[in-house]
Amino acid sequence: MKKLLALTLVLALVLSFAACNNDTVSSTESAESEVEPVTVELTKDALKDKILGAWFGQMFGVAWGASQEFWYCGKTMPDTSVPALTTFSANDAFTQDDLYVEITYVEQMAKYGYDCSLKMLANAFRDSKYGLDHANKQGRENLRNGIDAPGSGSYLYNFHCDDIDWQINSDFVGQIYPGNPKAAAERSFEIGHITNYGDGVYGGVFVSAMNSAAYTAKTVDEVIQAGLDAIPDGTKFKDVMDDVVDCYDSGKTWLECWQVIEDKWNNTDRCLWCSSTVSNIDAKLNSAYILIGLLYGEGVFEDSVRISMQCGQDSDCNPSSVGGILGTFYGYKALDNSYKTNLDLTVTKFLTTNLTLSSTVNVMTKLAEDSLEAYSTYDETTATYTITAAALTPVEYEQWPDMPTAQLTLAVDDATVTIGASYHDLSGIKSIETDLGDGFKTTLPVASYSYAKAGTYTITLTVTSNNDQSVSVTSEVTTTVDAADVDIGEVGTVRNIAAAGLPICNDTAPLGSGNKSLNVIRDGYVPAVGAWEPTAQYDTFIYNVPEHEDYIGYAFGSDFSVSSVVFVEGMNFDNGGWFANGTIRIEAYIDAGDGTRRWQTVTSVVSPDYPNSNTQSGFGTHFEAYTFTFDAVTCTGIRVIGTAGGSAGFIGVAELEVVGVEA
Repeated sequence: MKKLLALTLVLALVLSFAACNNDTVSSTESAESEVEPVTVELTKDALKDKILGAWFGQMFGVAWGASQEFWYCGKTMPDTSVPALTTFSANDAFTQDDLYVEITYVEQMAKYGYDCSLKMLANAFRDSKYGLDHANKQGRENLRNGIDAPGSGSYLYNFHCDDIDWQINSDFVGQIYPGNPKAAAERSFEIGHITNYGDGVYGGVFVSAMNSAAYTAKTVDEVIQAGLDAIPDGTKFKDVMDDVVDCYDSGKTWLECWQVIEDKWNNTDRCLWCSSTVSNIDAKLNSAYILIGLLYGEGVFEDSVRISMQCGQDSDCNPSSVGGILGTFYGYKALDNSYKTNLDLTVTKFLTTNLTLSSTVNVMTKLAEDSLEAYSTYDETTATYTITAAALTPVEYEQWPDMPTAQLTLAVDDATVTIGASYHDLSGIKSIETDLGDGFKTTLPVASYSYAKAGTYTITLTVTSNNDQSVSVTSEVTTTVDAADVDIGEVGTVRNIAAAGLPICNDTAPLGSGNKSLNVIRDGYVPAVGAWEPTAQYDTFIYNVPEHEDYIGYAFGSDFSVSSVVFVEGMNFDNGGWFANGTIRIEAYIDAGDGTRRWQTVTSVVSPDYPNSNTQSGFGTHFEAYTFTFDAVTCTGIRVIGTAGGSAGFIGVAELEVVGVEA
């Protein structure tokens, strides 16, 4: 970067790769001792003004881009689609997770100090009640299941560890360490492992370091350099940022730069929900859009936020980060008053929190003042902090290794265990084996298993990739009764034959908030009726499409005699999620009498009655179960089919059980 080269610190890192356990960690030696600490000044009034600017900037950015979130995936947002500044208010941000999730950590620090332990922060996040997705959701589930931080964010337990979550939530960390990006980066690296790992953590480190530097930097270029210097060389995250800088230095426009990044990096998203679609929630790509906004906006607040938004993908979170960083840099008073119309400072609280904008700023100011005591002196006469901060050096080197990962979740009912297994591997899966711990092993994706004798069993899931790398995860399960004592059918067999089939659906690349893996319909997990868990269901949302039929079911490798199907619907949204107007029916793939097999409707009875409606109100709440029974039919496939409902034309399915035996 032409403007930034003069500011670059020359740093030496010795990197080591922990090949045995694939947990990549750097050496600790650096050139820090050769660089003089940086001394700057910051008045007490400026401190609070900049914190207000930071939070307002985040609110402005997320509110401006909220209506366009993930509408522009794999393409930029045209100028004609940029929402007019008169169509939204910064007050719209009080319900945005970009703000209220990080306040969970802020409120905990307010109780126990800015330097409270990682466990204290993880506990507060674990006990939060709001809905979450991606790395945040999986990280919280891990904590609730006894996987403590930093393991809760590790790739070993969290397939979303490279996702954007910590980038979104990390702004507050930089704000707590004014003029000390080294401390901000290190603290952000620590906290980020509650939900993320490697490049996913670096997204937050990048944002935190820039927020910290923005308090005292003389130029936006200096702010950007702090973010870049906090990231270790040789990481994929740093490689993406370097590509953005190279584009800027070579004179490319922001649109040309966007295309370079799109061509090179858009297919590297390892998120299971996004890797098969054009949507990308990877921290590397979305942080690149933050950097594009900051560079090509040339320090202009509105232009920088807008360019970041027009890069697409998470087009409210990225401009929110840009707005927060520049809000810190300029301070609230310096921002155009036209952005602040009717700003609610003292009445509305951020969703799920006890804090208004004003009280948030007060808490953050107190945390920053407490932090400053460790590395500054304060002159009462001039109300000025003289800050002496250590030179910035990169945080530890850490990367998600190229190997398969797996997760195993279990639930027990008397003698029967339901098994939820999921896995991830970029190079492809060669084999999956489940060892039930009683001598029974299978390569089928078992969803339910019954143990002959009560006892404690160790279930092992082993995933082997096409390049012959394997990973195994284990979990213990305790059954309380013998199978003979309950009515569960034949002992030691899969009762729900969904596990023996291949899930099928006419829409295999949906773009909605549901789980992107069809295996979710046979993972054995059904949320409570009325729960809000989009990722516990598969929905076929694409965007608004003409009226059509959707189906979902299983294909079997041999004949099965099937007598009933339990259809657990997913979530009902205002624009769809159901089968419309009583068109739902069961079809079996059976002998047509002419030597061929065809899908044919079977006469069935459903209990309770499936709604004959095409509105959200007509379908009541989420995750309700409907059982279809019929005379046993011998088939090699079974499916639920009907007209996709709502204005967007899609269905939702949480679980699809098929009761039958091998013919």
